[in-house]
Amino acid sequence: MNDEVLIIGGGLAGLAAGVALAGAGRRVRVLEQKPYLGGRARSFIDPVTGCVVDNGQHMFMGCYHSTLRFLAEIGTLDRVRFQPRLAVEFLEKQGRSSSLDCPDLPAPWHLLAGVLRSDGFTAREKFEILRLGKALDSSSGNGSAPPGRLTVDEWLTRLGQSESLRRNFWDLLSIAALNEDPRIASASLFERVLRLALFTSPADSRLGLAATGLSDCYTLAASDYITARGGKVETGRNVSRFLIQRAVAAVEARPGRERRTGLGAPVATVYDRRTGIGAHRAPLQSHPEVGVCEGVELTEGGRIEAGVVLSAVPCFQFVELLPGDLLRSEPFFERIMALRPAPIISVNLWFDRPVVGNDFAGLRGTAAQWLFNKGQLLRHRAGTLAPREGSRSKASPESGKPSEEPHDWSGAYVSLVISGAHAHIGRSREELQALALSELRELVPGAGDARLVHALVIKERLATFSPRPEAEDARPPAATPVRGLYLAGDWTSTALPATIEGAVKSGYTAAQAILDAD
Repeated sequence: MNDEVLIIGGGLAGLAAGVALAGAGRRVRVLEQKPYLGGRARSFIDPVTGCVVDNGQHMFMGCYHSTLRFLAEIGTLDRVRFQPRLAVEFLEKQGRSSSLDCPDLPAPWHLLAGVLRSDGFTAREKFEILRLGKALDSSSGNGSAPPGRLTVDEWLTRLGQSESLRRNFWDLLSIAALNEDPRIASASLFERVLRLALFTSPADSRLGLAATGLSDCYTLAASDYITARGGKVETGRNVSRFLIQRAVAAVEARPGRERRTGLGAPVATVYDRRTGIGAHRAPLQSHPEVGVCEGVELTEGGRIEAGVVLSAVPCFQFVELLPGDLLRSEPFFERIMALRPAPIISVNLWFDRPVVGNDFAGLRGTAAQWLFNKGQLLRHRAGTLAPREGSRSKASPESGKPSEEPHDWSGAYVSLVISGAHAHIGRSREELQALALSELRELVPGAGDARLVHALVIKERLATFSPRPEAEDARPPAATPVRGLYLAGDWTSTALPATIEGAVKSGYTAAQAILDAD
């Protein structure tokens, strides 16, 4: 046994944890089963056009404090471009458009002023938004949270938000944040997101987009950070199971050794009035250790022993790595299986001429909710993942070779995103391509004259966990009843939805739990 921290999973959560631990002086070894790093937040090169393609579009926000800290630590914060202030354009059919442009005022006045001067809402809808804003800003403590079992749609209805406003405004925000249908998604989680994003400061409300592919944004830099401090980052290493030595009769823990997991009692959420975001604070309940994790077994054969194992893989993969008897007998692990998946579809389209001008836009009245001008966002990076000289190719998710003379796809390479895509995930790629193309031409009249030269549809069936009201009870903390086994991932108990920020925050939380246990 050694004192090395073995991290399973080279996505955002695993790499953030690795950076935090390596920075604190711990020896780290990261194992990623795929031949590249990044997990679900990665990029690759399209072999036809030579363009960088993200596996799924991700937006950043100024309130992503853990993410910004992570990127600053590894030296890539300049690869995310933030708006000077919150501004969103909305596109509708027949070429109609409107905008929400928030002035530089203290929160929440910046949002209220932006709503009042927007041309995208009726006078009644503006009043409804102001009423919801007042309710959020004036309330405090647990009383500010909607009842735990309410959905987003039910909560907004109770707060007097009309159906048209819900469908054309709130739904776009909630689906983007939660990746789930508002009729299913947790109101409590959405309320916390609104508080964090819109009611803290104008800087926190700003939206940001990567000016590179997602892989370039963090994977190579995080890997280099870890290895520069004596750690290892290995791709193509597939773990088949955790090596867990069960306690005698699965109950007999060492004298004086108990794990405080906070499970076994209803979870209470305590809110910070300023941010509206609080950690889950359940009554601390002592749980005897049910075993000790001594390392992992690899699919190709062999074992790796470690004093600490941090699992940073998706929940659906994590349960497959546990011994079956432990999964069935321990409520801590068993209830993780209650988490369900939510899919995302990205339809990437390339045209023979520019069809859009803005970096991104919200879409009203269509299956796709958001449109991104990828050619413009990546115009200085088109055709390359821009790996630094000497970087290890194993960490680069390239597919095909970039063109030697990158074509300028500004405005001509776009991505349409369908989040919470349960109703569409079963459709063929040809059907989804036709749907996206039809909707784009209804939203942007100029697109009707442009010729489609290439399309790439990406379907992520297990993109995130589905944040239903009951899902919060199934999300575990970082420490487990198995000594030496810790958890990270956007599905763990972060008090956030499955976002970049949730993943990074979970990695930092797990790293701190490991350091605190020393």
